[in-house]
Formats: sequence, structure tokens, C-alpha cells
Amino acid sequence: MSYSDPPSLGTDFAARLIMNIHYPKSFFKLLSAGFLLAVLPLIIGLLINTVAIQRLSTQSQRAVYDAARVTHAARELSETANSLERVAQQSVILKDSTLWKSYLTLHQRFVNASAQLSELPLEASMRLELTALQQEEQQLNAYLVKIGIDATGAADAAIRYADIADTTRQLLTRSSKVIDKEAESLRVLAEQTEIQVKRQLFLLLPLSIFIVAGFTHLLAKPIAQLEQGIRDLGERRLETRIEVNGPDDLKQLGDRLDWLRLRLVHLGEQKSRFLRQISHELKTPLTALREGSDLLSEEIAGPLTEKQREIVYILRQHSLDLQRLIEDLLRHGESEFQQTPLKLQPVKPIEIIAKVIDKQHLAMASRHIKLDRQVDDFVLRTDPERLRIVFDNLLSNAIKYSPANGTITVSAKKNDNHVLLSVIDEGPGVADEEMDNLFDPFYRGQAVAAGVVKGSGLGLSIAKEHVLTLGGEITVGRGKGHFTVQLPLNL
Repeated sequence: MSYSDPPSLGTDFAARLIMNIHYPKSFFKLLSAGFLLAVLPLIIGLLINTVAIQRLSTQSQRAVYDAARVTHAARELSETANSLERVAQQSVILKDSTLWKSYLTLHQRFVNASAQLSELPLEASMRLELTALQQEEQQLNAYLVKIGIDATGAADAAIRYADIADTTRQLLTRSSKVIDKEAESLRVLAEQTEIQVKRQLFLLLPLSIFIVAGFTHLLAKPIAQLEQGIRDLGERRLETRIEVNGPDDLKQLGDRLDWLRLRLVHLGEQKSRFLRQISHELKTPLTALREGSDLLSEEIAGPLTEKQREIVYILRQHSLDLQRLIEDLLRHGESEFQQTPLKLQPVKPIEIIAKVIDKQHLAMASRHIKLDRQVDDFVLRTDPERLRIVFDNLLSNAIKYSPANGTITVSAKKNDNHVLLSVIDEGPGVADEEMDNLFDPFYRGQAVAAGVVKGSGLGLSIAKEHVLTLGGEITVGRGKGHFTVQLPLNL
């Protein structure tokens, strides 16, 4: 996300809701609290779902276990009832006491099996049917025991065990259906649990996103303020106080940045004061130098020879150059080239370049530097004084770093809606490690410049500032000294 992008309505609401709670003292605590609150709804949902799934699992195990026990008990009861029917009839028909004892044993087993079945969780109808079956078997057994196996009605009574056996088989069939019923019940419960999990997911996930959005806004706000403060420092917008709202450690960092801003303001004032003072101090001897050269050129002190006139001319021209450099230095320090508005007007670059070359003629002649002009005759709309300063600084830089007897190539050509102005010398060029600082004020590279006076390191910085003001750009070529300026035609 970009810090400059407007936050959404939901994010704003979440941020306002969370901002009702005071910022913690540290950014780490704020970050930890954000993660905790964002994860907390998901943890709660996970715990609730875990309980629901565990309950479903427990109920499933219990239902399957109870259904299996009911089926097993019903099967045992049915098998006992079938055996009881067979033995009862055989003992009555055969009048066999051994079979009668087996009957009594099976009767007791039937009683135990029915009692075991009655202790299990049964449906109400099955429980009523089992109770009636127990009562009927007890009555039939009591009747047979009372009359004995030799009585004439014993055979009819024994036949009634067939009804009891049929009833137990029906109970077995119904108990088998209990498993299917429990399975259906578990399926329904599983569907309900799934719906509950999905509902919680749809509720808790947006809540977590909502909380994350709010905390993201809270975290992004102080970071955006820090970024803006650093950007203001980098772009020299020092009039606005840097203030960071957030945890104490970020506030302290914002205070340190504001301290740095005030320090830069103070240093800027000191620099401007120094430049004003040094410029003023330099103007006094410069004035004497110019007045002396003017007096000599006017031959107040006596007539001059041709050679002396040439020397006086050189002194006068260089005193004018020194005055211009001092004024440029003063302007650069006081207002960073933003003090004067652009004065756009139709200009012929060939005329401005010719004037600058004529002024630099003596400097080139002293080192036997040749000039190769490749300047087309065309018109562009620009500020002539700024264009002159740009070319003058580039040509002066080329002369300083060009070898003796070298050649400087100057070209100016139209290219669609732009003008390309280039100055190329045969010097060592710019080292790769110097590219980033080349246009910084007062920066001087490692290459040794010719001439008795060292440069101030302002020429290229001044040239770049003027080029940017004119809406163009300046680039540096590789290898030899090669500077190219691209300016708009503005016609």
C-alpha cells in the first residue's frame, strides 16, 4: 500500500475504534497487540469448533457403542427365547426332567438377558414392549412351574413361548434399525456442526480483517509521518515541524528528526551568513583590482605598450569573471537558485555560444586548445542568461580538464521538440564512483584540473540547477569528459 492512498471507510472506522485505546509506549508492543487482537477471534473460533467437533466425536462414539450393545443384547435375548421355546415344548411333550432343568436354566438366562437389555438406552416403545415381554414370560413360567410338566395344560402353555420368540425377533429387528437411526442422527449433527463452523468463519474472518486493517492504519500513520519528515529533510523543506503521533519510541524518533531539521536550519543560516561575509570581504580587494585595471587601461599612469595593454585586458576580463563568480556564489548560498523568475524569450543558441567562446578564448589559447563547433542556427524559447551560465560553466569545466593541445567539441542541435547541447573534451572523464556526487555543491573530483586557481566545486552544481529550472536535464557520458544538456524548444 502507498501511504498517500486514502484509507477505506472500514479502515477509518477500525482505526478510530482502536485509537480510543492509547498508543502503547513502544512500537513493538503496538505490533504485538495488533497481532494478538487479529489472531484472538480466530483462536476463539478454533476453540469453539474444537469443542463442537469433540462433542460430535464423543456423541458418535457413544451412539455407536450403545447401538452395538443394544443389538448384541437383543440378539442374545432372541437366541435365548428361541432355545427356551424349543426346550419348553420338548420337556412338556417328553415329560423329561433333564429337559425341564434346562428349561429352568434358559428361563433364568432369559431373565438376565432381558434385564441387561432394559438397562441400555432404548426407545420408549421398545422399552414398553420389552417390559410387556418380561411380564408375559414371567407369568408363563410361573404357570408352568405351578402346574408342572405332567399337567394336561402344560403343552398349551409351552406353545405360547413361540409368541415370545416372535416378539424377541421383532425387538432384534428394531434394534438393528437403531444403528441406522443413530447414523442419520449423526449425519444431521455433522451438518449442523459444519454450518456452525462456516458461520463462525464468515463472522470471525471479517472481524480479523477489520482489526488488521485498523492496526495497519495505526502502524502506517506514524511510519508515513516519519517518511514524510525524511523526505522533507531530503528536499530541504525545513519550515514545517516534524511531528510523529504513535508509540513513545516513534515519537522520540520524530523528535530527533525535528532536532535534525532545526540543526539543518541553523547550519543553513550559518552558511548564508558565511557566504555573505566572505562575498563582502572579497568585493573590497576585487573593487581595488578592477579600479586599478581600469586606470591602467585608461593610461592614467602613463602610456602602455601593446603587450601591456593585452595584460591589462586579461586582468580586467578576469576581474569581471571573479565578480560574476562571487555573485553566483552568493546567489547559490542564499536562495538555491530559486530567487529569480524565468525570463523566457526567443534565443539563438549559436549567438550565446559564440559570446561564451569569445570570453574563454584566452584561456583556450594559453593551453593551445582547439575548438570544434557543430552548432546549428535555430531558435528556442528560454532564459538567455541561464543558458549562458550553463554553457559557460560546462565550457570552463572542459577547458580545465582538457589536456594541452587537445580539442573541445561543442554541438547544439534540434531533436524533435528538444534541443541537445553537448560539450566534449579529451580529458580523463568522470570516474564511476564520482557519478552520484558530481553535481553536489563544492564537490571536486579526483581528476587534476589545469590552471593556477583551483575550482570551487560550484560550476556543475550551478549548471544543473539552471538546467532543471529551464525544464531540462543534464547527463554525463562515459569515458571522456562528455556533458549533454537537453532543453525543451518551448515554441
